Amino acid sequence: MIVGIFHPPIRLESFGGSLAVTVSIVNSLVENGYNVILFVRDKINQQKLSNVMGEALSNRIMVVVKPSILKSRSIINLYENAFKLLAFRLKCEIIIDTYSNYIFPWTDVCYIHFPYINNFRFKQKFPYLAKREGIVNDIINLPYIFFEKNFEKYEQKLLLANSEFTSKAIKESIGADAKILYPPVSTSFLEALNIYGKGQRENLVVTVGRIAADKRLEAIPVIANLLREKNVQFVIIGLLHNKETLKKLNAEIEKFGLIEKIKVLTNVPREELKKILGKAKVYLHPPTIEHFGISIAEAMALGCIPVVYHIGGAKEYTPKDFVYKNLQEAAEKVEKAIDTWSIREAKRMNKIVQKFSEINFRKNFLELFANYCSVN
Repeated sequence: MIVGIFHPPIRLESFGGSLAVTVSIVNSLVENGYNVILFVRDKINQQKLSNVMGEALSNRIMVVVKPSILKSRSIINLYENAFKLLAFRLKCEIIIDTYSNYIFPWTDVCYIHFPYINNFRFKQKFPYLAKREGIVNDIINLPYIFFEKNFEKYEQKLLLANSEFTSKAIKESIGADAKILYPPVSTSFLEALNIYGKGQRENLVVTVGRIAADKRLEAIPVIANLLREKNVQFVIIGLLHNKETLKKLNAEIEKFGLIEKIKVLTNVPREELKKILGKAKVYLHPPTIEHFGISIAEAMALGCIPVVYHIGGAKEYTPKDFVYKNLQEAAEKVEKAIDTWSIREAKRMNKIVQKFSEINFRKNFLELFANYCSVN
């Protein structure tokens, strides 16, 4: 059987759940005797991929490279992906889309990080969507929205969701059922606690996220300023997506007089990230809605206690005692986490996320995929 995997942008610098899912699916299929074709926009640097993921893509796959001048996730990119997937279908017996979050009729298996159609319903919950999308974009979207809600035969597809939160959103928006398959956390992170952070740690709080407006990183200085315990340092780590956002973040840090307490590091290598997490007691996620939150799971693997927002997929696996609803509560939870941290607690955090191992992900995916193929 020839299986096509559709994931156009293999962006190694901005590692996330989407990339982890794609690499794991590709390699697990190859290892189990399937012929795999991967569709991408750019040539893949296997050495970089190995450095980021801890493994490269199998050399037994065929890679189809189709460059594009359109920005990924742009509104017109929706229709470009639709046509590229249709052409890709001619080369394959079954198509797996691990990237687009759309459900096209010529796709058999869709791994959904969050249903695209819910952008309309969730504009109040995702402020950046309301800013980015206007009437023109809504009109461009209408043909796809109309088709998906009225003509798709979801019972003939395998829909996979990255969390219970996403699965419920799929059910609410299109009435379809999706199996929950949590993204894999890299083995290099799950095993890193044996290398980093074995001893006592600093009163250090780490946040990881793209330096972009939608990540609401400007909330971190506010939370830091609310702490009663002043002997706490913060580090914000992220890929620089928007220089204006970085400028505003630094201005917010300066406004509260926290230049000596908060460092912002951009484009940090993954190995360096592990070292920093291995020094920290707390991982603080800003008040954004994460559909899963792979950076949170990675921090837990390094023994950090996660303080996370109360809406989203992260609260499905993080300790309930450290979930916050507002910034004042976030500050209180950070202080509690610092006081609570111990080597024993670090090992407990690591144990919680062991269920997201590569082995478990591949086993669960192959079972779901084999069952789907057997009835279709």
